[in-house]
Amino acid sequence: MNYNDEDKKTLLKLIGKNVKYYCYHCNNTNIMNDKGFVTIEKLAEVIDSSANMLYNLTAKNVEQGVSIVFVVKIARALDVDLYCFFLKEPILNPPKYTK
Repeated sequence: MNYNDEDKKTLLKLIGKNVKYYCYHCNNTNIMNDKGFVTIEKLAEVIDSSANMLYNLTAKNVEQGVSIVFVVKIARALDVDLYCFFLKEPILNPPKYTK
């Protein structure tokens, strides 16, 4: 199977969309704010990254590349299983992160 730039763009948008979704539907109540979700700033702090990197990843018109290690850090922080970030339709009650 050939993997082209359009496939890459689609995958990055999917990951970004799911990161944004799971900030609102994560399993880690320790990092949620008083409104019940995780802000990009808080997530960036927890995974030791910049908020700009996460903003770019979740933006519709910005193509921000990420490594699988970076996605694993996000999955661990939000306590959402890694595969959930690659689903076309996110899960309302996602399974917890497993090693």
